This record gives sequence, structure tokens and C-alpha cells, in this order.
Amino acid sequence: MRLNILNKRSPEGNKRSSYISYAILEILLVVIGILIAVSINNWNEGRKNKDELNQLLVRVKEDLKTDLTKIDNVLNHYENIKPVFEKVLKSEYTVEDYKKNPTIGLLIFGYPELALNQRGVSLLEDFKADMVPEKEKLVLELITFYKEQLWEIKVDDELRSKDYKENFTFWKNNTDWWLDYIQLKITDDFIEYALKSRDYKKRVATAEFFAYKVYLPELDKFKQRGLDLIDKIDKINKQN
Repeated sequence: MRLNILNKRSPEGNKRSSYISYAILEILLVVIGILIAVSINNWNEGRKNKDELNQLLVRVKEDLKTDLTKIDNVLNHYENIKPVFEKVLKSEYTVEDYKKNPTIGLLIFGYPELALNQRGVSLLEDFKADMVPEKEKLVLELITFYKEQLWEIKVDDELRSKDYKENFTFWKNNTDWWLDYIQLKITDDFIEYALKSRDYKKRVATAEFFAYKVYLPELDKFKQRGLDLIDKIDKINKQN
């Protein structure tokens, strides 16, 4: 009798067991599917972040290349007028020199301005996704480089600007040739001032100091470090 009862229950027990096994399998498949989907999503997100970071690094590299071209233009300008500074300070020019080449008299009339790109590094600074250690180190180096060098250049450029403004204010208030001078006309009165006045030489010497001893060394430092950072960006983007 007991055997018969067990035999009668066995098919139902097997059926119930099959349902439970099937349900567990379904749950496992759903969990596995979710894990795979999350993994794929994380991979896609990681790939997207990696591509975005690489593009930002390329943007910074292009900004650096543009900046270095601008810096070269400034360096070349000052290299070209360096002999003029030297001759003025050594009193080697004559009245005839100023009349034949009036640009000599405009030596400290103005200076080349420089505006460096910050858009790329600003975007890089706002990038908050995870990075591999090598890129994180490079990103920090780029951000620090821009902050430090732009500050140094800004301070030195302000010294240059202040000096030129002081010259203009003094000449405007104390000379008769100023009206002609701001129209880029080199008069006999200005030539006499440039050749005989110690005041003019002091102003030229000050401009020479701020340019060659203060400002240009910072530009050269930016250039050398910028070239090194461009090389680092190229190398790390090739590796990753």
C-alpha cells in the first residue's frame, strides 16, 4: 500500500521539482543577462570616455602647436630688433640713420601681443571620468603647466605693458613732438631727444630688460615644455 502511494505521488513530485528547476534556471538566465548588459554598458561607457579623453588630449596638442607658432612669431620679432636695441644703447645711430629708417624711432612705441589658447585645457580640467594612471598623470601635468606658465607670462606681460604706458604718459605730458609721434612721424625734435637725452636711453634700457631678461625667457620656457608635452601626448595616445 505504501509503495503504491509513493508511486502515485512520484509523478507530481517530479513535476513540481521540474517547475522549480525551470524557475531557478529562468532567474539565473535573467540575472546573467542583466550582468552581461551591465558589463557591455560599462565597456561602452569606458570606451566612450577613453575616446573623449583622447580627443581632448589631441585638442590640447593642437592648441599647444598654435601657441608655439604664436610664441615663435614673438621670439622672431624680438630677435630681429635686438640689434636696434644694442645700437641705441651704444649711441651708434646718427641723425641720418633715423631719417633713412624712421622705424628705428619706433623701437619702444609698441610691442607684439600674445593670446594663448586655454579652451582645450579648460575642457580637460572639466573631464571627470576615470582614467588610467598614465593618462591621469599627463592630464595633471598639462593642467599644472598651463596654470603656472600662463600666470608667469601674464605677470611679465603686465610689467611690459605698464612700462610702455608710463612712457606714453610722460611723453604726452612733457614733449612737443608727441602729437606727431603717435601718428608714426619721426620729427627732428624726436631725433634730437633720442640721440641726446639720457632719459630716452633709460626708457630703452628698461624696455630691453623687461623684454629680453624677463618676458622672453618665460616664452622660451613655455615653448620647450610645450614641445615636450606634445611628444608625451603623441606617445600616450599611441599606447592607448
